[in-house]
Amino acid sequence: MRAFLIASWQSMDYGTFLFTTIVSVAVYAVSITLLALHNRRLTGLSWLAGGILVNLVKLILQSLEGKVPPVFSALPGNELYLVSYMMQFMGLRWFVVRKPMTGRWPWIGIGILLALYTAMFLLKVPYSSNVTNLPCAAVMGASAWILFKHGRGPFTTVSRVSAVIVCGQTGVAVYRALLTNLLYMRPWETFHAQTDPRWLYSMTAASLLVVFMVMCDLWFVVTELNRELAEQASTDPLTGALNRRAMDEAAQREAARSIRHGHPLCAILIDIDHFKLLNDTRAHAAGDCALKTLVCQIRMLLRCQDLLARMGGDEFAILLPDTSAPAGIAAAERVRLAVEALEIPFDAGPIRLTVSAGVAQLDPAQGGWETMLQRADVALYDAKQHGRNSVAARLPEHAL
Repeated sequence: MRAFLIASWQSMDYGTFLFTTIVSVAVYAVSITLLALHNRRLTGLSWLAGGILVNLVKLILQSLEGKVPPVFSALPGNELYLVSYMMQFMGLRWFVVRKPMTGRWPWIGIGILLALYTAMFLLKVPYSSNVTNLPCAAVMGASAWILFKHGRGPFTTVSRVSAVIVCGQTGVAVYRALLTNLLYMRPWETFHAQTDPRWLYSMTAASLLVVFMVMCDLWFVVTELNRELAEQASTDPLTGALNRRAMDEAAQREAARSIRHGHPLCAILIDIDHFKLLNDTRAHAAGDCALKTLVCQIRMLLRCQDLLARMGGDEFAILLPDTSAPAGIAAAERVRLAVEALEIPFDAGPIRLTVSAGVAQLDPAQGGWETMLQRADVALYDAKQHGRNSVAARLPEHAL
């Protein structure tokens, strides 16, 4: 096996290998950067594109080792090695965590490490490469951990695959750090490693993993775009609530689950009182503002498993899984009181709203979701007939 590796190494040229790697990464960098420029709202993609660009510059500097002073090749190259993987971490985190990182402490820490490494490099302190190599492995490990922990929903598969690849990158980084400590403890002389088969084969592994990671970057983008399309197809564009089709599909599933397990299920149908008058007297902009504020207010009162949909115009439906009739009526009353207390700021003066609500509980003996919705609609009519700004219910006898 050793003879095979030596023969293979002799048939390979370090310069040629590095050149082809630079060309490949340049193609990836241009492609991902153009994609990021076209999809600027995908902040994670911008981070990933930046990481690949930084990695490209690092490879170019690496190709200059032995040809220019180390302070212009090895020093910035090793520093960019850490920066590129930190940017990859930020990009992957954006896709799976969906929240901005609070504080600037990671970049402050990176800045301190780079300043320390620069000083140690210029002072020619042995083993100074550990200042960048070990944090780089730690950043990769953090990336894999975040992907395993937070990769959920449509991102589950791509997160798992990416985590495995990042673990591979971590392993290669640790191996190269060991080689550096054992054989090339002076980072300003690592160009001597160009004659070491282990150095080249670890570089080959790292380059192959970069290719796999670029494919995963594209996979993340496609998954995100598909998620956005699915969300657009299932939500009301004005309020962000579910649309009627999405509610019907979700409610059918919940009704089937409720019947199968014997769990209660309630629906609330809500209608804004005198909404047409608001549009006629304050214009449609006021009506749109009222609808959006109403949805925000209702969402604050719901549990994570509850569903809210705009059924059309100023009519909304709330589906409450695992909710009994009394609890459903209480939930509708909370919504009514919260809306009544709202004072919505608007140009020509604040907007005040009231709503009427009808509550129905699923009764398998009478039918499924459609029947429950019809009974909620009848209850809503009852609420309007009793002076509006009220809650009425149509419940099965066993729920009374």
